[in-house]
Amino acid sequence: MFNFQLKKNNKNANIKSDSSQNPKILEVNLIKNEMQISFDWSQHLSTLFFAVLVTILFVAEIYFGLNWWTDYEGKRVLDSETKFNQVSQDIRALKTESDQILAFKKRADVANSLLENHIYWTNFLDWLEKNTLSTVTYSGISGKSDGIYDLAATANAFREVSWQTRAFMADPSVISVRVDEASLEKSEKEDAGLSTVGFNLSLEVDPQIFKTNLK
Repeated sequence: MFNFQLKKNNKNANIKSDSSQNPKILEVNLIKNEMQISFDWSQHLSTLFFAVLVTILFVAEIYFGLNWWTDYEGKRVLDSETKFNQVSQDIRALKTESDQILAFKKRADVANSLLENHIYWTNFLDWLEKNTLSTVTYSGISGKSDGIYDLAATANAFREVSWQTRAFMADPSVISVRVDEASLEKSEKEDAGLSTVGFNLSLEVDPQIFKTNLK
């Protein structure tokens, strides 16, 4: 029993002795089918060249695209500026024409006003002559286009002043008529026996009847 145990210990001692002298005995190959990795430049050179070429083309496309966009925007801005200048010239031309048209319109309005006033006074004088007695004469007329007039007149007698007033009132165009003052005046003729009556007549008529041609 004792000898067996001793032999077993000797065997273990021999193993330890051998293992200390040759440590490779304990090495274990844990990687099966181990192979060395290497990069084949000749095989992947075409792929690298293609990637570089695509990058260069992409950058070139962006560069030329930016140049085209810059030229396009510059041309568009130039066209817009040209159109703006043309519109400005057209506006100045229209303003000049507008000023000329306004000036012409003002002259036309003045001419039309003068024409209307001319027709107005012509019609009024025709109407006044038609409604005045043959023995009554006028030495002065004042008034505007509102239809209110002051007339300085002369008659042969006081009764003719009354007749003249009635003649005006008989016309439907007359709104009112009034004699403000009447006085006996000496005649300027050599016959001192003749005399006249001077009177002032306030007359209001409808002004619309004189703004159309009465012919």
